[in-house]
Amino acid sequence: MRLNHRAYTIFWSLLIAWVCCAPVARAKEKPQREFRELQRHAAQEAHQAVAVDETSFFAISSREIARYRKSDGKQLKKWAGAKDSHIRHLNSGVVVDGKLYCAHSNWPDYPLKNTVEVFDAKNLKHLESLKFSNTTGAINWIDRRNGAWWIAFAFYGELATVRKTHLVRFDDEWYAEGTWTFPDSVLKRFLPNSNSGGAWGPNGLLYTTGHDRGELYVLQVPETSGVLHHVGTLTAPIAGQGIAWDRSDIGTLFGIHRRQKQVVKLRITHTKEYASLRNQIQWVRDKNNPILPPRPAGSFDSTRCMNPWVLREGDQYRLFYAGGDDQSIHRIGVATASIKNLNRWNRKGPLLEIGLPDSFDARWCVLPHVVQTQKDQLHLYYTGNSGKGTGLSAFPGIGLATSVDGQNWNRYGNTPVLAPSGEPGSPDAIGIAGGSVLQLKRDDGTTEWRFYYTGCPTIGKPHLVNQQKTICLAVSNDGIHWKKRGTIMQRDPNRDYENVGVAGPVVLQRDDGTFQMWYSAIGSRWGYYCICYAESDNGYLWTRGAQYGDNLQLEPSKTGWDSQMVEYPTIIRENNRLRMFYCGNGYGRTGIGTALSSEIDLQK
Repeated sequence: MRLNHRAYTIFWSLLIAWVCCAPVARAKEKPQREFRELQRHAAQEAHQAVAVDETSFFAISSREIARYRKSDGKQLKKWAGAKDSHIRHLNSGVVVDGKLYCAHSNWPDYPLKNTVEVFDAKNLKHLESLKFSNTTGAINWIDRRNGAWWIAFAFYGELATVRKTHLVRFDDEWYAEGTWTFPDSVLKRFLPNSNSGGAWGPNGLLYTTGHDRGELYVLQVPETSGVLHHVGTLTAPIAGQGIAWDRSDIGTLFGIHRRQKQVVKLRITHTKEYASLRNQIQWVRDKNNPILPPRPAGSFDSTRCMNPWVLREGDQYRLFYAGGDDQSIHRIGVATASIKNLNRWNRKGPLLEIGLPDSFDARWCVLPHVVQTQKDQLHLYYTGNSGKGTGLSAFPGIGLATSVDGQNWNRYGNTPVLAPSGEPGSPDAIGIAGGSVLQLKRDDGTTEWRFYYTGCPTIGKPHLVNQQKTICLAVSNDGIHWKKRGTIMQRDPNRDYENVGVAGPVVLQRDDGTFQMWYSAIGSRWGYYCICYAESDNGYLWTRGAQYGDNLQLEPSKTGWDSQMVEYPTIIRENNRLRMFYCGNGYGRTGIGTALSSEIDLQK
């Protein structure tokens, strides 16, 4: 597949990933980004805006706020301003660190007074008012990103006046750091009013609304002050007003329909996510599974064999994997076997020791992935566990080791080549783990490397928050220095086998340039992992099948070594079929098994 180099700058990659996609020859029409409605809840206060946190949504009217439970829409708490209160016209809100920050003005009264009203998010107790000396334009919405506050000041009237509407970035002392205006293509859609709502999306684009239309205007914000760039317009079953991206559920947006007094929960998707799959692949498990079980005490892989990654060399398979020892230290090894006899493996390891104390890989080195980047250069990407934190928050980076012979490996420094963003609401805010790397050629003959990896956006007590994972993409010119492109797949709330999280992507490219992905999915159906499948024309927008179960390829067995879970697959083409290696119960405590596709792969 040949790529246009300019199409993959940061801006255009975000555009492709979240709004539209490049056309391909075999597609009759290109996929388009859209919102799919998930739920509606009645809320009398849904007049101005909605805010959201891990467990609740907040319906906001001019002088009232009510907190509702997200799961069933039950009202939990309500605040109403006193008749003599200075709070006259709340416009929007955002929850940050347990506090609800609401944009407020006394518009249309004169002289104009702007404040940000701060509430305790749990009990809705009013905490303080932050006053602004700027009275040119009414504060209509507030959000937080990259350690800064973002506030929009709206102007009303004819187009010439509405053009004064602007976005300001403030530091934590509320000093202005930059100012941006809106393009006419958006301002004309705001008329006869102005900008009403705004919120930063998961992939670094800004989504804004007017007062009335069921539309969201997607904007790219230049690094320095200037004019916002209009990326695209998405329709949605809301009616303008304040919106909120759910930072605890990546890809989920809340809006309101003020006439119907409803809060609407939406999911970002695209028009081909639920189209028919090109391949319906069935798998036959090897009767001798697990083919690579843990070894006796004293071995580096005595308690766990997991995270297989397979390469073929002549008539042999080289299976890289992570082994756990008697002290639960995990390191990477390799096993070789004849393709004709997968029951007899020669093991070697560990290939790489754990890192220095307090390093990102001080406790574990897992999820190996080996690719040849040059004729005499191999890259081993692996995921580090620091031994600190819980869940994926204990995984603070993906490391790199290099080799010329595949036997002796040297770390590329002591820091990760990919690390969590640390930005709330981003798909890899808390932790990061590996997946797969592949190489593509651009039109100019240069190489682009793509890293499909796992991002952890949240941790918390609710199972969905604690176990949520997303599939993300980073690109590189050299396989060392990576630029993140954001999430390209999230959990599917409508399919109970992948409604909690998606992780561990393994991506192959067909001869015609299209892509196949196998990934581990967590859902409420089993409570643990199963293995799912998706397809894509461009590697950004993925199709998961038209019907429930279409993309479910391997589920836990009824009994035996993989009856709890099946996870972390690696796929390789074996003659005219596909072979999968995967691990079983307890994240590989029972070892690694294999399966062969039952149908001939005619569409490589």
